[in-house]
Formats: sequence, C-alpha cells, structure tokens
Amino acid sequence: MTPPHAPEPILRRPTEADHQGIAAVIDEWFGGQRMTHVAGRSWFRHVGSSSWIAVDADGQPAGILLGYRSQDHPDEAVIHLVAVDPNGRRRGLGRRLVDAFVADQERAGTRTVVALAWPGEPPSVAFFRALGFRPTLGPGTQNLYGTPAHPDHEAPGDDRILFERRIRS
Repeated sequence: MTPPHAPEPILRRPTEADHQGIAAVIDEWFGGQRMTHVAGRSWFRHVGSSSWIAVDADGQPAGILLGYRSQDHPDEAVIHLVAVDPNGRRRGLGRRLVDAFVADQERAGTRTVVALAWPGEPPSVAFFRALGFRPTLGPGTQNLYGTPAHPDHEAPGDDRILFERRIRS
C-alpha cells in the first residue's frame, strides 16, 4: 500500500519570526556546513518582502529563497540563497521558490536574475542550469570543476560561479 501523499508545502513571504526556524536547520540542509551566517536575521528583516519561504502543514520550514532587487542595478535581481530540506528535494520545491521569485522580479521590470554557487557543488550547478541559468563568462573567469567560475570572488580561495538568467529583453 502506498503511504498517503503529504500536502505540498505552502509558499509565503518570510518574516523576521521565521529566522529562528531556518537558523535551526540551515546547517543540516547544507550537509553540516556552517551556513547560519548566510541566512542571518537581517535578511529576514530587510528582504522578506522579496523573498519566499516554504512551510509544511505543521508550519515547519521546508525551503527558503532569500533574494532582492539590486538598488544599484535595478534591472538585476539577486538570489542570495536558495535551500530545501534534503528530505523534500527532487520534488520541485526549489523550482517553485525560484519561479515565484522570478515572477515577482519580472512583474517589477527586472531584466536579469543572478545567483552564485560554489563550483565544487555539482547539485547546485545542475539545479541552476535546469532552471535556465547560465554561467557568466568575464574577465578572470576560469574553468573550475568543469564550469566557468570566478576565482576568489568573495574572498581569497572563495570561488564562485556567477549564474545569470535573462527574464526580459
């Protein structure tokens, strides 16, 4: 007998009150890597209106996307973080979060959405590629782990792939 299908997580805007729940699970969602600093309380306080959280039927976090429209480049939006509970992956939740963010940005007149990923993380690279993001090529780009990436993008030894997805011409 097939177990009953759990209801789809509900997408809504995160609030500052959601920070504690995400902080409690984010390191686990990234395989034990310390990530709480990437999802600090300020993100929830200041970009909640442009971000999305997925919660299960019990109100527990199932996924998060923190993103914003650039103040300095208003034709560009940035996905700062997208993460999904490992127990809920490969079911389209990450795509739902990104699609909701992109739809918001398209309505706002944004032309491009950018996202960063570590070049040594094949699942992240595959995820963004599957959603129509392409690595950017530019000065200093090098092939790292088979993908064009920017060495020392964030800090010495902290390489990143800069993904881009055009949503308007």
